[in-house]
Amino acid sequence: MPTAHGRILVTKDPALAEALDRAGAIVKPGTASATLVRDLAIRGAQAMLADRRADAEAIERLVNRTTAQDPGYEPGVLEDIDRLGWGQE
Repeated sequence: MPTAHGRILVTKDPALAEALDRAGAIVKPGTASATLVRDLAIRGAQAMLADRRADAEAIERLVNRTTAQDPGYEPGVLEDIDRLGWGQE
């Protein structure tokens, strides 16, 4: 079908074929492979961006916790962590 948007060529290798089969089993019957590839690409991009945001938020929480005046744990325990946690002297 003619379109004003650029097209891309995607090789249907075994991994992509498997992904299309798995996703195709849960979408409306008769959905075109190209539509499914488009939808998977958009959802995959959203998931990747969400993962990156979650990673950045986790790093920020770690930085805040380890640099806070009151990190929420007894810093002196860290000096004895091997002995307390593993029984090492």
